[in-house]
Amino acid sequence: MVRTIILAGGYATRLWPLTLNRPKPLLPIAGKPLLDCILEQIPSAFFPAFLAVNQRFFPVFSRWARGKPVELVVEETRKEEEKLGAVAALARTVELIGIDEDVLVLAGDNWLRLDLRSFVEKSAGQPAVALYPLGNPEKAKRRYGVAVLEGNRIVAFQEKPEKPASDLASTACYFFPRDVLPLLREFLRGASQGQDAPGYFLQWLLSRRPILGFTEVEDWLDVGDRASYLLANMRVTGGKSWVHPKAIVVNSDLVRTVVLGRSLLENVRLVDCVVDEGVRLQNVELHEALLGKGTWIRG
Repeated sequence: MVRTIILAGGYATRLWPLTLNRPKPLLPIAGKPLLDCILEQIPSAFFPAFLAVNQRFFPVFSRWARGKPVELVVEETRKEEEKLGAVAALARTVELIGIDEDVLVLAGDNWLRLDLRSFVEKSAGQPAVALYPLGNPEKAKRRYGVAVLEGNRIVAFQEKPEKPASDLASTACYFFPRDVLPLLREFLRGASQGQDAPGYFLQWLLSRRPILGFTEVEDWLDVGDRASYLLANMRVTGGKSWVHPKAIVVNSDLVRTVVLGRSLLENVRLVDCVVDEGVRLQNVELHEALLGKGTWIRG
């Protein structure tokens, strides 16, 4: 039996003001919440999924989760400075639920396309990480965890390195067999402050267990900022802007732009912008902007 845990306890400060009152995993990708895109990838046999969330956004997640094969696990944090690291959040969820089975772990803010059943089966009971080739190691510099493979086995792992040794980025999709779960707390007891990210755990685990790398990932984006959020939308729309059906757009040109809700855009040109609901723009041209709820700009 495989249990699924989705980590969604962050505060997404790089996407403010869009995520001031909306958790990043519920940002819509071409109109569909990112978490719904993730749920579509999970085989039915791996449900229910346990969603680790923070106290601040619990009510929002709770409304979204109605009728879905998801159970919420709440950590008592309300702001960025209080949040648990990913490994601590995972360990806490395992302990609260009393999980004693193999675990599939996913990040709630990743736009991911892969066969998760194949990923688990090919792990063959060994810890495994889904890896995505970026094409150039420099793209991972100080940004992603990267793995070095020999065959299908990881021989080295770097967490957000200054000099990446490969272009194989971790997609924050992991398989941990049941006997690895007690090692989460063992790792945390010795981890330095600020070094409890999954990449550091994998570095530590490599000296104790073989870890497999799964490279059959069709597509992946770490949705962490305006550019990556827009790119996820463009992957779905084929590069076209996405406009909410209740938005009113008059005599305007929208290029690679997303409009999230009811808004009025009149005589404007927007390039690489994200527009939240309740926005009113008239006679302006904006590039690479995040426009929060209720923004009114009149040129």
